[in-house]
Amino acid sequence: MRYRVPKRDDHTNRREYRLYQAARALGRVAPFWALQRIGAALGVLFLLVSKRRRTVLGNLKRVFPQRPRLVRLGIALRCAAHFGRISFDFIKWSQVAPETLTRKVRCDGIENLKAALAQGRGCFVLSAHFGHWEVASQWLARAGFPQGMVYRPLENPLMEAELAQTRTRFGNWLIAKDGAGRGAIKAMRRSGVVDILLDQKADLEHSEIVSFLGIPTPTTPSLAKLVLATGAAVVPLFSYPDGTGYRFRLDPPLGVEPGDTVVSLTQRYNDCVSREILARPHLWFWFHDRWTPRKRRSTGP
Repeated sequence: MRYRVPKRDDHTNRREYRLYQAARALGRVAPFWALQRIGAALGVLFLLVSKRRRTVLGNLKRVFPQRPRLVRLGIALRCAAHFGRISFDFIKWSQVAPETLTRKVRCDGIENLKAALAQGRGCFVLSAHFGHWEVASQWLARAGFPQGMVYRPLENPLMEAELAQTRTRFGNWLIAKDGAGRGAIKAMRRSGVVDILLDQKADLEHSEIVSFLGIPTPTTPSLAKLVLATGAAVVPLFSYPDGTGYRFRLDPPLGVEPGDTVVSLTQRYNDCVSREILARPHLWFWFHDRWTPRKRRSTGP
């Protein structure tokens, strides 16, 4: 049983790709600040006209039921602006010289990643769809820490090819979510680094029900299982806008305590991600329908 990418209309794929090419052409001539403002404005517009508005506001009401409606709307608008910004400036990041990445992105806590790798069993970088995780992974690769990136392919194969090229330009490699366990174990055997975003929707059949943002949520136990199998460290990573650039933080490794189980570790990882989201809710991807369990798709009987 495997996930398969839903089949889409070729016309839709080509239209999206033409829009991407236009944005890429704009990215070649426009400065970061201009692209980010255009992206933020379009992000807010998308929220206001899209059916996804219901998902965003529904998620915020679920997590923050006591907050006034206008406060939740404010978070939604800031979230839309942020993800519009990073969608547009990521196109710019895919084209700039490596020195620009080093100059405009700052890292705190690199010693925590070095200490984790010094144990000789590899390291998982725990993060979420929060801030600008893509730019942080590129900075790390440029700094000499290439990572395997666990991902689910986009529905548009034309866009998927472009995204894959951008993600791997500094030495990162991709690990498809189907079979990610095998790819991660191979990386750990050579003391490598693997990125895992733990906030994605999980199917009920292969998940554990643990708290996420204070709500019982189906969560993939894959990271906890891999840690118990390999002894690899887990280093949390969270990123934030910093002017027209970004800053990210690598926290001390999350250890395995005596008596820990798959469930207790999964809960610890969710708690780590939840704290960051609750502190800066506008930087998390509320557009994601996180609390509707994913149905299992199969390629055959």
